[in-house]
Amino acid sequence: MRAAAMRTVTRRQFSMIQSMRSFARSFESHPFERLPASTPSHALDWSLPIKGLAKKSALYFPFMGVFLGWPLVAATVADGHIQ
Repeated sequence: MRAAAMRTVTRRQFSMIQSMRSFARSFESHPFERLPASTPSHALDWSLPIKGLAKKSALYFPFMGVFLGWPLVAATVADGHIQ
């Protein structure tokens, strides 16, 4: 009798969020699924990351040069003219 009473007390209540989470997880592929040995691994195309880095660098370094270098330019231009 006591075991049955303990089971009803320790039973978790129904949670809609928990059931929706379980339902959504049923559609996910398992994150640790094994890759088949019959197919080779996909080769990485290194040109894509290098092109992306080159595009970002082409904008980043000139803008940061202007952003960090304007006080030096202003001091050179205004040297001796402001009293």
